[in-house]
Amino acid sequence: MNWARAFFGILIVTVGTLLLLDQAGMLDAGNAIATWWPVVLIGAGLIGLAANRRHWLMPAILTGAGALILLRTTGVVDSLSVLFPIILIAIGIMVVFGWGVGGSGRATSEDVISSFNIFSGSEVASHSRAFQGGRVGAVFGGAEIDLADAELAPGAVLDAFVAFGGIEIRVPQGWRVDIGGFPVFGGFENVTAKESLPPDAPQLQIDASVLFGGLEVKH
Repeated sequence: MNWARAFFGILIVTVGTLLLLDQAGMLDAGNAIATWWPVVLIGAGLIGLAANRRHWLMPAILTGAGALILLRTTGVVDSLSVLFPIILIAIGIMVVFGWGVGGSGRATSEDVISSFNIFSGSEVASHSRAFQGGRVGAVFGGAEIDLADAELAPGAVLDAFVAFGGIEIRVPQGWRVDIGGFPVFGGFENVTAKESLPPDAPQLQIDASVLFGGLEVKH
């Protein structure tokens, strides 16, 4: 599953449902959104924890902040004056220990990659000898996928989703890259070498969905 696409799709369906119920006179969509919008932060944090267990700190902070704000918007507590000092302390700890500063980067020899980014960024370098593809998503964030040292397996497919962010994919010379999908107020660009390639050249298929963002493939 592409976690970024699932998150953004569920968010759109939820907002649309609230607006529809508002039109039917069953609830006040504006009041419901003002009260329950922190659930978006909680959901994003939980999905981030599930998708990237190695990088748990930022999703945990996002989940905790969403929970605290939700307590305030639902009237369970009267004040969140303690929230911002807690956030400052957490950011300070991250800076001291270098957690999450400058995004997360990792190298992998796995044949399938998975990277989910929301309000954050990541760098993944693959050294796979039989790269099969995987899933990468960026919602209000970014991702850099470096495949320059990878070798392709037949039928490799990379599923990419971008919403209000960007993804950059780097491939070696000699690969044929085909991009399919649809951009909505965004776009994708393939700037790999255009020289003719042999029929048996390694081929990477990228299935991309881009909303208010961009995806670039280059050497």
